[in-house]
Amino acid sequence: MNNYGSITDITGIKVGHYTDLENGTGCTALISENQMSAGIEIRGAAPGSKETALLDPLASHKWINGILLTGGSAFGLSASNGVMQFLEEKKIGIKYGRSVIPIVPSAVVFDLGFINHKIRPNVESGYIAASTASKQFSTGNFGAGTGCTVGKILGKKFSTKGGIGTSCIKISSGIKVASLIVVNAFGSVFDSKKGNIIAGPKSKNNFLDTNEILIKNPPKKRKTFFTNTTIGIVATDARLDKIQATRLAMAGQDGIALSIRPSHTENDGDTIFGISTNTSKKDFNIDEIHSAALESVNLAIINEIENAKTLGNVDSANKTKSKNT
Repeated sequence: MNNYGSITDITGIKVGHYTDLENGTGCTALISENQMSAGIEIRGAAPGSKETALLDPLASHKWINGILLTGGSAFGLSASNGVMQFLEEKKIGIKYGRSVIPIVPSAVVFDLGFINHKIRPNVESGYIAASTASKQFSTGNFGAGTGCTVGKILGKKFSTKGGIGTSCIKISSGIKVASLIVVNAFGSVFDSKKGNIIAGPKSKNNFLDTNEILIKNPPKKRKTFFTNTTIGIVATDARLDKIQATRLAMAGQDGIALSIRPSHTENDGDTIFGISTNTSKKDFNIDEIHSAALESVNLAIINEIENAKTLGNVDSANKTKSKNT
């Protein structure tokens, strides 16, 4: 699928998409038959989410059964009911008497109007994403990444196509740390190891640094194109409790800050879930896992930029580069 590995390299995790290229939206479901401990870190000022209060370390419930990442802004959150329906049919969730209640926290990106603002992911979309979940899935213009764009400070004409990406890193102990990231960012995207801009507002010859534009020459009327957000999941097979899973999510947000500049803005809803399948019996140093999370998020973001395709009159980074070579 790619050279970066995948979040489904972690035992028990599956990912599925619902993709609507015609209308420029979609959703992505991560599910597991095993219970997962989970936490969350929200740094954007304009988030959209559901069932996230349960992830607070002070909340009594310990496990989740899946996560939905979706387009459609707040409307798209209804797609989580489709994921729940699928998991309920599989009898995956909390068992109360004859009932099974799947716990599926969700987060959204704002893609309304990318192509058609009247069409958003719904219950059926979420069910399709969950029912097609497998070890193999596509990156770029798929699922929640379908309507994503980046580098929007100068408006649609100069923005670049975003999408969904994934990666997986194995640390020295053998424990795996992986990411699934949906990038619909206001800022420019950097390869944090090389330091170069790989996507952002387009100039005649290259991509521009959004941070530099804001500092030196901000537009009088900021054309953010469509409201922004980066959402995603950082996962590991290490045995983590809810507090440790929350700190894993925090490390994922640090990865976003390294790769997307600026991030966590007033119009971003940047949200990261930290999850653990608890399937590894290996001992670990938590700082090693956090370091791998930073690297994994950066690689997942690079993966989505490399695989995104031109859509909705927004050029991909690859198409922009080819025009300038």
